[in-house]
Amino acid sequence: MQSTASSFHAHAPINIKLIGLGGCGGNLVSTLKLQNDQVDLVVANTDLQDLAGRTTIPSRILLGPQQTAGKGAGGRPDVGAAATIESEPMLAKALSGADLVVIVAGMGGGTGTGAAPVVARLARQLGALTLAFVTMPFQVEKGQRSRIAEQGLARVRKEADAVVVVSNQKILNFVDPRTTLSVALTYSNTILAAAISGVIDQLSLPSLMQLDFSHVRQTLSQAGQTMLGIGSATGSDAAQRAMQLALKCDLLEGNLQKARRVFASIIGGSNLGLIDVHQAIEQIHRVVANEIDLVIGVATSPLASHRDRVRVTLIAGEVASFRQPLSSGQANPKASVTHTISSNDLPPFLKLHRRGWL
Repeated sequence: MQSTASSFHAHAPINIKLIGLGGCGGNLVSTLKLQNDQVDLVVANTDLQDLAGRTTIPSRILLGPQQTAGKGAGGRPDVGAAATIESEPMLAKALSGADLVVIVAGMGGGTGTGAAPVVARLARQLGALTLAFVTMPFQVEKGQRSRIAEQGLARVRKEADAVVVVSNQKILNFVDPRTTLSVALTYSNTILAAAISGVIDQLSLPSLMQLDFSHVRQTLSQAGQTMLGIGSATGSDAAQRAMQLALKCDLLEGNLQKARRVFASIIGGSNLGLIDVHQAIEQIHRVVANEIDLVIGVATSPLASHRDRVRVTLIAGEVASFRQPLSSGQANPKASVTHTISSNDLPPFLKLHRRGWL
């Protein structure tokens, strides 16, 4: 008699490289706690002192030793870009063989802003699908830093297959005023780690609905502005409630209703219900107004801790951006508003983070 397990579709391992650029990108990559060992971690910076402190990362690359002598880019993206071009042979060696390259960088400084477009272009030349995850400055950093950030974001969009934008400003709307800066900024790490884990697990766990890396490439290739959503829940309707949470990822910028392509990963235990999954997927169609190219993967996790939990990861491509760049003399009417938010008002994914579910 044929084993039920033989009906699962095994996936060939994929090669994923996660590279943090500059101080912000290096901080994010250094503090990630990924459960999967299929991801190769790389950090690259023009600042030698910064790299020296990142001892937990196996691959560290000094960008532009001739350009900057390891002393940083001085807040100048042109220097960061030139330094990255100088170090392209080292970067190509580190990224070679990758199926998926995830770039993490902060926009507004010199190294991350200048390096991200160069690395994205190089990764695509090497044949990798390229996803850039970038953060934008706080509104109090308006002026030159904001203009540099907007210009850097535009360049990354031209080079990467897909770009996810996280606004640091939005963090202020959802944290207690007493929250330390270091703790608040870990929320960006939470989104990135959960999103990457969702994709990796979907591509490596036994699949109940056929999904492979070609589906991910199909969804993200030249997808432009992209949104990620994450959700986790337990119970008889866990898939539906996890999907509701994933559809409300409030720190990410974009308009999900305008999405053209959506990748949906649903990972649960052996008791994952057909009707629950079906109704969870229907929610996507109710939220997204367009006719969409929808790719769905459903997988089961063998971990005991995941037996009753369902995790949903959404990747929506070709979404319309909410970004409205301010002119130098234009004030933001919301900039002076101070929010004091209780735990009950937190965005769903931050509640999950506090409870240790993500």
